[in-house]
Amino acid sequence: IHGDANDENILVDEDGVRPGLVDFGDFVRSCRIFDLAILLAYALFDGKGSSMTSLLADSVLDPSETMLILQRACTIVAAYHSVCPLTRPEIDALYVLIRARNCQTILNAAHHFRLDPDPYKLVSAEPAKRLLRQLEQWDAATFSDALRAACQVK
Repeated sequence: IHGDANDENILVDEDGVRPGLVDFGDFVRSCRIFDLAILLAYALFDGKGSSMTSLLADSVLDPSETMLILQRACTIVAAYHSVCPLTRPEIDALYVLIRARNCQTILNAAHHFRLDPDPYKLVSAEPAKRLLRQLEQWDAATFSDALRAACQVK
């Protein structure tokens, strides 16, 4: 698997037709569902960016934005499934895998910031924290049901 499919490592041409990947530093042999979970962990960020002060405060969740997270997840997973069919257990694992990747992102950011207090080290920590809070709006079964419905997997 690529191991780090995020918006910084995915390239597309002007028409968005021919995608490509860069940065193979995390390339490993592993479960293919991990690649999709990693992609979703970043693709579901809400785009609000980060700030060091907001890492310490809990912001109010906007229900409409939270619903968009689930819709975006369904769209991405269905598109992936159309090219690379997923099994029910793979789809059902995504909720936990996305959350685990975001926990890893937060912990890695804190570790690297402690070693070198450059604010850039925290660039993904706040969106990861927000996404974890947004994902709490659903339990694993509800999230998985929506993804399976989008993929038409029983």
